[in-house]
Amino acid sequence: MKFARIALLISGITGTLLAGLSSAHAASTDPITPTASDFAAMAQCKALQTKYPSLKGKDLVVGLGGYTKGFEAPSEKDPSIIEGLDPSLFERISSCLGAKHSYQTGSFNVLLTSISSGRADIGPMLYVTDERLKQIAFVASMQVQDGSILAKGNPKKIITVDDLCGKTVAAAAGSYEANKLVPEQSAKCTAAGKPEVSMLMVQNTDNSIQAVKSGRADIYLTEAGSAIAIAKADKTLESGFTVDLPIMVGFPIAKDNTTLRSAVMDAMKVIQESGAQKKLLDYWGQGSAAERPVVARG
Repeated sequence: MKFARIALLISGITGTLLAGLSSAHAASTDPITPTASDFAAMAQCKALQTKYPSLKGKDLVVGLGGYTKGFEAPSEKDPSIIEGLDPSLFERISSCLGAKHSYQTGSFNVLLTSISSGRADIGPMLYVTDERLKQIAFVASMQVQDGSILAKGNPKKIITVDDLCGKTVAAAAGSYEANKLVPEQSAKCTAAGKPEVSMLMVQNTDNSIQAVKSGRADIYLTEAGSAIAIAKADKTLESGFTVDLPIMVGFPIAKDNTTLRSAVMDAMKVIQESGAQKKLLDYWGQGSAAERPVVARG
């Protein structure tokens, strides 16, 4: 579902929420400390419960528009449990604020409409884009990062994005890497009097991996969490450098729901200060390097 998140970078949010939203149970499946119950007992969170009394005991409705493994997906052990980075953070946010939360699933292309209209209170982490900011506000705490896949041992000694000059990059047709990252880096190389970056256009992840394994490409650039997972699954490959993309990721909240926006912002500050978010980013496969100080957008 990575592409479902990315698709809304381009398209608008239209339509109506599917009728008969289904709910899923919230339950802790990660072993990371501080746990959700630890936050409930923290002095900083007790202070937030006093600051935001209207949220204490409230059932916050989390709108979902599908599943993204690592971010939110049914547990293999118990499909009634939604697990991943987002649920792990929702559990801690809710506990810190003295609230509860439940999940409701609907059509992804109307997720923001359901939040802005009040049918859901908050949504899972999505790309924060100028187009979306016209409709919704965000509490953002992650930078979108690309990772890299290299042959084991990194024989071409590609350490940073600047080492791509004269190298061949496998990139999926139509992707950010193919349309922006590689062409822009190639232009920097030629401006510095170095060889341009060659691009091997492929159709999917499997083809990209095979291109690196066969030597047709020196490197494959893709979302950082995916790069980590690919390298972990194939011992002939390794995960290399990461590069920040000009996009942040955050929880969407209605623009007029100022109390919830402020409360989630404050709770996320406590979570970041505890070190829990970085641990969760590593645990769920996104990588702790993606964390950024929490900010409000929109």
